[in-house]
Amino acid sequence: LPMSCTGAVQKMDPLTNIQVAIRNSVDIFYFACIAPLHIFFCEDGAMEKKAFLGTWKDIPAGNETQYTIEDVECTSDGISSKMGQNNAFTVAKRTLEGQDMIYQSIKLSNGIWGLVEIKLTPGSSSITLSFKSRVMEIAQAVFQVYDAILHN
Repeated sequence: LPMSCTGAVQKMDPLTNIQVAIRNSVDIFYFACIAPLHIFFCEDGAMEKKAFLGTWKDIPAGNETQYTIEDVECTSDGISSKMGQNNAFTVAKRTLEGQDMIYQSIKLSNGIWGLVEIKLTPGSSSITLSFKSRVMEIAQAVFQVYDAILHN
């Protein structure tokens, strides 16, 4: 069954709790399930470099948080590839002060945007994510998605 993302938005706890109703000839069955956030990442979430930079600057510093992921065995190209397969799009890559930097954009099905900066230090298996969004309630779920995908 296709998932419909139209209609009224209701804040759930946890955020990705999905309420489901299935009707058949016997009755209507109701249940809830918790889904990983990346199923809501849209295919049109790629941002142009200039738009990414402008948006990053427009979002207040108070709307930025960091997270470290340990034991990641991917190169910057591997991270871009894995995350790209899950609709987290690489906007730019560069090397700054010996660290590989990846800049990615994500867009949720409800139109919320998230911006991610990933820092990789050569020889280290840990990476640091910096996340910015106008809606910070999604930050922990985004970190969980990156952690799960990069350890898969």
